[in-house]
Formats: sequence, C-alpha cells, structure tokens
Amino acid sequence: MSLHTALSLFLDEYPKAIERRFAGDSVADFIRNEVPFALGEAIGPSPRYVTHGSPGQGNWARAPWAAVYDRFITESAQDGYYIVYLVREDFGGVYLSLNQGVTSARKQYGAEAKRALRVRSADFLARLGPLADGLSTGDIDLAASGAANLSSYYEAGNVCSIYYPRDELPADATLGEDLRRFVELYFVLVSREPELFERVEAEEDETSLGEEDLRRLREHKRVERNRKLAHRAKLAHGYICRACGFDFEARYGDIGRDFIEAHHLVPLADFKGQKLTLDAKKDFTVLCSNCHRMIHRTAWVHSVEEFRAAYLVQENDGQPFHREDVQPAAQSDLP
Repeated sequence: MSLHTALSLFLDEYPKAIERRFAGDSVADFIRNEVPFALGEAIGPSPRYVTHGSPGQGNWARAPWAAVYDRFITESAQDGYYIVYLVREDFGGVYLSLNQGVTSARKQYGAEAKRALRVRSADFLARLGPLADGLSTGDIDLAASGAANLSSYYEAGNVCSIYYPRDELPADATLGEDLRRFVELYFVLVSREPELFERVEAEEDETSLGEEDLRRLREHKRVERNRKLAHRAKLAHGYICRACGFDFEARYGDIGRDFIEAHHLVPLADFKGQKLTLDAKKDFTVLCSNCHRMIHRTAWVHSVEEFRAAYLVQENDGQPFHREDVQPAAQSDLP
C-alpha cells in the first residue's frame, strides 16, 4: 500500500466503513496493519521508529489516524510527541502534523491542557528554528465536533503541519518526501531534548565531560534505559554479568531474580544520526551495576571482552575476577 492509497482510504473508505459493524471490518484491519507498513516503507528501515494506525478501540473513532513514534520519546499516542496523520472529522482533508500526546496533557493540566499544549508547541518550534520554515504552525482545523473531544486538543497540540485537501492529495513521491522531512524534524527535536544538555543533576561519569561528549553519553544511556529494548536484551543474554560473572539471584535470592542491567555496545564516537543498531542479541549485552558504571569510564564501551581483559582478569591464572563473597558464575556463562 502506498501513502497515497492509505490517505485515500482514510478520506474515501472510512466514512463508509463507520456505518458498518466495527469488529472484523476490513477497513479497520487495513488501518491497523497495512497503513503502518506503508509508513515504514516510506521512512525506510530504522529500528528507532515505530509506526501505528488506529481506527478506534472497540468502536470507530470519529476519524482515523496513523503515527510514527521515536521509541526514545514514546510508543503511545497518549504521551510525548510524534508525527501523525490527522483526518478532519468532516473528512475534508488530512494533516501531516508534528503533534503531542494529549491524554497525558489533559491529566496533568486539566482545564488548562490546551494552553499547555500551545506553550509546548512554541518551545518545540524554538528548538527547530528555521528548519520549520514554510510549514503551517499554530492551531490546525480538524473540524472538531466538540470542545472536549480529542480532535480539539490535537488542534492545539500542533507544532508544525502540512494540510492535504481531500481533492488535492499529492502524488506518492511528494507524500514520501514530506513524511521524510518530518522524520528529520522529529529527529532534531529528540536530539535537542533538554535532558541531554542540562547539568543540574549530572551523574558521576558525566561531570568532567564537554558538551558534545555529555550529549553522546546521555543518548547512549537513553537507549539502555528504554524499557522494551532493555527487556529484549535481558531475554537474549540472561541475568549474569557478562564481564565479572556476578549473579544477583545467587547472591540476593528471590529479590535478585531477573535483575541485571542492559548495556548498548555502540561506541560513543559512532553514536550519532538516526541509523542506530538496536538488535537485542548483537548490539546489547548485560552487566551488573558496578561493571556497567565502570565500563562507561573506559574506552571499552563497545567491547566487554576488552574491558574484562583490561580490568578484571588476574595475571596469575587468567581467570575472571569475582567478588570474594559471591558465588562465581560458571565459565560457560561468560561470553
């Protein structure tokens, strides 16, 4: 399915589909399965982006939508910010919008949620600077049927957008170029997150770093602390430290079961751009808390073997170092 076909489905077929029973409808299935695939094809392969399409949950939504999430910001339409195709409720057209999760904003700000969304949008635009030139900014018009429904909040949450009238959908090549431009804007926003630069609560391994090295290290940590990525890495590598052999369950019993930290093996010098490698088996390993903190202080972020050889192998017998009060892991448990 092409992007043009996907948007045509939103504008032409969806209004007919909502007259039918929701469960098992083919249009709903296409929106959930084929539309996200079309977005992924247009973006190109990148493990950091997740695509999603929704016709509603349990019942037809007033209008369908499809989104692209950067997994380091959000994997849900409720939180963070993301790229989204938003259809007007009268099906007169569709917006490609860099927008915000409105559910969390409503919970946090209550009656002031729309004002808060507009303030955030202004901040995002300031981060983008001239990169957003030529795009529509400020509120969009989704023909919201009520001031309290989600469409009205997405109107306020718009950062920048392009509007495609129903009768003037551009060719697929143009739609693809527009989407990839928004992916670039999205990436710039993520790379300029305040948490990557602020030093107020700097961790010990960050205090002596210059601005660029600090940003890279915090991006590295953001990968490691992503809950889903870390979980997959632990499933792939187990729960014994691959450097020193520490086994939390052997030492602490039940409270140590299934506890370990995921470590991303991409060197800090290579940690830039959108082409991250996030394969749970090849690009991650698992380390105990001590080894994890220590490896970040060395040149061996990318290699547990070299880190272990440099710091943990005793010269007398070449065996891995283990804390004296810990039952050592079997040699076969080490890489």
